[in-house]
Amino acid sequence: MRLAVVGIGLMGGSIALSLKKKGFVSHVIGVDQNIEHQQQALQLGIVDEIMSLEDAVTSSDIIALATPVNVAESLLPTILNLVNKQVVFDLGSTKESIVNVANAHSNKGRFVPTHPMWGTEFSGPTAAQTDAFVDKATVICNKSQVDPDALEIIEQMYVS
Repeated sequence: MRLAVVGIGLMGGSIALSLKKKGFVSHVIGVDQNIEHQQQALQLGIVDEIMSLEDAVTSSDIIALATPVNVAESLLPTILNLVNKQVVFDLGSTKESIVNVANAHSNKGRFVPTHPMWGTEFSGPTAAQTDAFVDKATVICNKSQVDPDALEIIEQMYVS
């Protein structure tokens, strides 16, 4: 499975490392406007390549939206416009506003709002941790509004 990580910082980098270690994904594509973060993520092996948002979404099976919540809200419609069978999930700490954005979109069923109960005071790719999500709770919101196959993939991702 191919993962696109939009926002290669603490959360995005950690989910990439974790899913690679578990063998849940075989290839990680990074998307980040910060050139230094791009270079660090490549050097640290967090991502296998860097692409534009559009290319990353269309080249992936699952898309992790790991930006600040206000940025995620603005990016989500663009991402949902590009998905067919892909699954999009977020790692943000608040849900109401991003769920409202998703609910206004015809592809809302491809978006799985999640909130992993983990974080640190550090940021950027150098703060990413391979075992960040081990034995940590994750809340999946609005399950009834998510396509069953998308929900199943994200639930498997967090428990595997």
